[in-house]
Amino acid sequence: MTTTQRPTIVALFTSEEQAQQAVNALRQAGINDDQISFSGHETQGGGFLAGLKSFFTGDSTATGSSGSAYDDLSGMGFQEPEARYFQREYENGRSVVAVRGASDTQRVTSILAQYGGYGPSRDTARTTGYGADAERTATDMDEGQRMQLREEQLRVNKQSVETGAASLHKEVSSQQQNIDVPVTREEVVVERRPGSGQPSDTPIGEGETYRVPVREEQVSVQKQPVVREEVSLGKRQVQDTQRVSDTVRREEARVEREGDTNIQGDDTTGA
Repeated sequence: MTTTQRPTIVALFTSEEQAQQAVNALRQAGINDDQISFSGHETQGGGFLAGLKSFFTGDSTATGSSGSAYDDLSGMGFQEPEARYFQREYENGRSVVAVRGASDTQRVTSILAQYGGYGPSRDTARTTGYGADAERTATDMDEGQRMQLREEQLRVNKQSVETGAASLHKEVSSQQQNIDVPVTREEVVVERRPGSGQPSDTPIGEGETYRVPVREEQVSVQKQPVVREEVSLGKRQVQDTQRVSDTVRREEARVEREGDTNIQGDDTTGA
C-alpha cells in the first residue's frame, strides 16, 4: 500500500451495544457498509482477526491469524505499543469498530467518541494508515481529549405494603326508651236528681242491686327489629408526598498543571 491511501480509524468499545450504536450512527452519517467493520465477542464468530484483518488489507482470503493479533496488527501499520494495546483490550472483552477510507476523518472520530469509542489514550479513536504520513490521532485533528464525568442520581421505587387493616362488626347496646301512649278508660258517674214526689206501688225493701261494668284500655309492649342504618366499609386511594433523601456522589474534572503551562477557560486547575 502507498502512503497516499486514506487512513483507517479504529476504536474500542466497552460493550457491543455501544459499538453497534456507533455503527448505526456512521451509516446514518453516510458511511458505506463496505467501509465499516465491526468485531465483537457475541456477534463475531471469527474473533478480532477474522473480522478485521481482511478489512484492513483488502484480502478476502485473510480469515485467520498468521500468528498473534499483535503480529497481524503490526503488519497492518500499527506501531508496537498500539498493536499490543488493541490485542490486550480485545482479549479483555472489548469490541472493535474500524472505518476505512473516510474522507472526513474528524467527523468519523467524533461519532465514534460520542458512543464511547476510545483508543490507546483511553479517550480517542486511533487513526492509522500504511505509512508515516498517514498516522495521526484524534488529538492531531483538534478534537481534544475527552473525559466522561459521571454522577449518581437517586432512583425511587415504590412498593405497596400492608400497613394496617380495618374490620366492620356489630355490637349490641341497650338503652331505655319511653313512649307516651294515649289510653281510654271508663269510670262510674253518679248523678242525683230530686224525685217527683208521686206515690209508688213498690214496697221499700233491700236486695235491689244495679251493676255497671267499667272498662279501660291496657298497653302491651312488643319489640321488633327494624333496619335503622346501613354502614359500608371500603377503600380509596389518597395521594400523598413522602420525601426521601440520600447522599449521592459525582465526578469532577480536575486539570493539573505541570511546569509553566497556561490553561484557559477552566477554573478546576490544580496547582
